[in-house]
Amino acid sequence: MTPDKDFHDPESSTDFLAQIGVDLAVGLSRDDAMARRALYGPNRVTPPVNCPSWVCCLLPCLLRTPAMQAYQRVVPREATVRRAAPGGKSRKLRLDATSLVYGDVVELQAGDVVGADIRVLECSVDCVVDQHVLVGEAGDAHGDVESGGRVARRSKRVDSRPTDCKDPLVSRNVLLMATTVVQGSAVGVVVATGDHTVWGRMLSEHRWPVGSPSSVRRSGALDEQEEEDHAALVPKA
Repeated sequence: MTPDKDFHDPESSTDFLAQIGVDLAVGLSRDDAMARRALYGPNRVTPPVNCPSWVCCLLPCLLRTPAMQAYQRVVPREATVRRAAPGGKSRKLRLDATSLVYGDVVELQAGDVVGADIRVLECSVDCVVDQHVLVGEAGDAHGDVESGGRVARRSKRVDSRPTDCKDPLVSRNVLLMATTVVQGSAVGVVVATGDHTVWGRMLSEHRWPVGSPSSVRRSGALDEQEEEDHAALVPKA
């Protein structure tokens, strides 16, 4: 299994854990985590302003752009993981979020910012996640995102049961990087990190922050292109 694979494949949690190579109760070993970090790189999302540090020092205004300020507000800082210990036991570690790797078992509770894209395998019945950073503020024109007849809303109830919905913004058993757990608790496995996450891809495609002029222009450009493509298919009288 690779970080770009469907979050819901395989559907069975047992098959999923076997394929990803981790024991949910124990977590990855230190050596395994280090090997995966070397293979996939750090869990870092490229910021809206991506330039050498010396340039930012000379031009500090670059760090004060609305997009960069929004990025700094929501970027995950820490995460709690299960790490395999000698004797088949497990221990909890609080790590810098950039240390998360594909396959890490992560524990989340109310107030935690989700540190990567995670498939939920256990959760409390009252678990709720706030994902307004990805779908927009409530009441905003961008507050809901239509997806295959379903709607991605600001608040989403979390459920560990398999779902037939493939959209991670709508799927209840998926938690996305930069969203926040506002109620309850959950345990899941990291399925995507850094620029491979939904948030990372939104940034790379200039679709974040949601509702910003750049994301609106990007959306408008896509709409115009779709109209042109459609017009090209319509026979002329």
